[in-house]
Amino acid sequence: MAGFADLIASGVSIANTLTDSLQSTVTHKTGLTVDKYGKPTFGTSTSRKAIVQKRSKLVRTAEGQEILSKALITFPYPVTVTDTDIITLPDSSEMAILFVKGVVDPDTNAEYMVEVELG
Repeated sequence: MAGFADLIASGVSIANTLTDSLQSTVTHKTGLTVDKYGKPTFGTSTSRKAIVQKRSKLVRTAEGQEILSKALITFPYPVTVTDTDIITLPDSSEMAILFVKGVVDPDTNAEYMVEVELG
């Protein structure tokens, strides 16, 4: 199985290289905790390159609920993103993270690439 995992990782790496000119810089802040007033606190901001697609599309959550996604952010490399994080788009807009998905490498337990639906 490791051979297939290596093939997928290699393909994602090639896709990252080929799409480099299409990628924009977004800012990613990791969600850490909630303070005593119920306000979330965040970690240090990190600039990351990603493919940014602004669009309006109905998407289905894992629970089966249909919601409107206003943007799809694709990180064509392994990165950890959770629904408590904040992603700031190149136009300085921030939208709630609806959900995060990606195919997991069975050897490392990290995603090969990550897609983030924003709404």
